[in-house]
Order: sequence, then C-alpha cells, then structure tokens
Amino acid sequence: MRILSLLLTLPILSQAFVAPASSSTSQYSFGLQVVSEENNDVHIHNIIENNIDQSRRNVFQSAAATALGFATMASQSQMQPAMAATGDVKKVLVLGATGFVGSQVCAKLKSLGIEVVGTSRDGRVGTSSLDFMDSSKQVAKEVEALAAGCDAVVSCIGSIGTPNDGQINAGTGLAAVGAKAAGVKRFVYVSVAPEVRDATQGISFLKDYMKGKTSSEQFIRQNFESSYMLIEPTFIYGGDTFNLNPPRVAGFYGQFVESVLSSGLFRAAAKVSPGIIGIALEPPISVQDVAGAAVAGVFGYSSPVLDTYDKIREASASLN
Repeated sequence: MRILSLLLTLPILSQAFVAPASSSTSQYSFGLQVVSEENNDVHIHNIIENNIDQSRRNVFQSAAATALGFATMASQSQMQPAMAATGDVKKVLVLGATGFVGSQVCAKLKSLGIEVVGTSRDGRVGTSSLDFMDSSKQVAKEVEALAAGCDAVVSCIGSIGTPNDGQINAGTGLAAVGAKAAGVKRFVYVSVAPEVRDATQGISFLKDYMKGKTSSEQFIRQNFESSYMLIEPTFIYGGDTFNLNPPRVAGFYGQFVESVLSSGLFRAAAKVSPGIIGIALEPPISVQDVAGAAVAGVFGYSSPVLDTYDKIREASASLN
C-alpha cells in the first residue's frame, strides 16, 4: 500500500509547479478539494401480477417515482448558477494569454466568438506587452488602457521560484484596480487553493508566492465585490509532453491519475490525511477544465470562489 501511495503521490506533486509555455517565469496554479456527490437515481421494480391490488400498488409506485424524478430535476435546475447569455460578452482581456492556462482560456473564448485582447511579458504572438516588473510603468494605468471596452478580465499570471515572485503575483491586484477604472464588469483570477496555503506555511521559497496571491485576491474583492471569480485548484495537468523545467505532467497521464484519485477510497483518504499528504491525494484537474471555469466566470457564473475540484468541474461543464 505504501508503494502504491508513493507511485500516485509523486506524479501529482510534480504537477504543483506548472509554468506557462515559452516563459521565463513559472505558471503556478493550485486549487480544490473534493466533495462527493450523492446518487439521485431512482430504480423502480415493476412487478406484474394478476392480483388487482398489487397492480394498483405498482401504478402508485411508478407515479410516485416519476414525481420524485421531476422534483429532483427541478431542484438541480434551481441550484445551477445563472449566467449571462454569450451575446452579452463581446470583448475580454486575458492577462498571461500565452501561458499554460491563459492560452486555453483564449482558445475557448475565441471559439465562442468573443474578441480577445491578450497580454504577455514581452508582447509575443500578437499580444500586448505587460511586464509587472517594469518599474517605468504603472500596472493599473497600463491595464486600464488595455481593458478599455472589455466586458471582463481574466488573469492567469503567476510566478514561482524567482526572486520576484511576490511582486509578480501581487500584480494582478493592481490590474484589478485598472480594470475597475476602465469600467470592466467582471474579473476572474486563477489563484491557489486554501489548503495549499495552509500546508505550505513555513516553506520559505513559497512565502512570497503566497503573499502575492493573497494580496491580489484582496484587491479583487475590494474592487469587484460580488462580480468576481477566484479559481483555486490544487494541481493542474495538461499538454502533450512531460517536462522538468518547467515541471509539467502530460494530459494522458494526468487524466489517468485523476481517474484513480477520483475514486471513493482516495477521496475519503484525502479528507482525513494531514497537510501535504492530503493535498497529494486529491484529484488533479485538467487545464481545459480550469480554462472552462474561467470562461464561465466571464459569463457571470454566480459562484465567486471555486475552491474544490467539483466546483471547478461543475463551472466548466456549465458551458456545455
């Protein structure tokens, strides 16, 4: 059992530090716990007998089950968060548009006919240059200009393992100030799971990373009140290859690990396991699901904080 746990845990831990493609700083996206779902299916046994009384009972049972089924469907429909129609969103600014998550967000938005304004640190691949480390420019003013005419802003910017982690990860908070000044309606941010924050306290090289992420979240809440979304995954996987620098787990392998750790046994174990062990036992989530959740946030998905595996997947599925 220890060997099995080790084999499953090590690949997942390697997903904790996922960097944007073609970038000198690492994209680091964390977030989610798992909430088990109840099975609402109603199984009806129809017993056909010649006895009239028995037949009447069967008819009553079928009618009751049908009514229960409609009631369940109605209840689930009422619980689905409302979203704006796609046509209500015309233009979106994506910060970190060439990165691991950001590139997927851009692709999903464009597939829906949404105009995308993208940024990258050096302005590559048709994006606008936005460098949070450029002291000659004010981030809020830069974003205010870039966000002119945009309905929403999505920030997928993250940095880990550099001397500037704190400043770069706090930059999204300043971007939120600029977006608000530009009249943007909604702000979406890919951040870090609260359980990851708790479990990594005392790890010095993550201190500035966490401090910057926390600062950005505070600015987003202050400026956008109820019209924001924070996506907080634990581990994100995706792509076609394995890589050490930046560390990355390919989609086919991550999908396999997700299927294993999504089983009832491992989800129960994750809930009772302490610290980093519990996090390692949580299912990782695909970059496509994280991007889908971000796009749902653009359209007004009404859950402001997606801090579990199930919440992120549910938001992503709402686009279908």
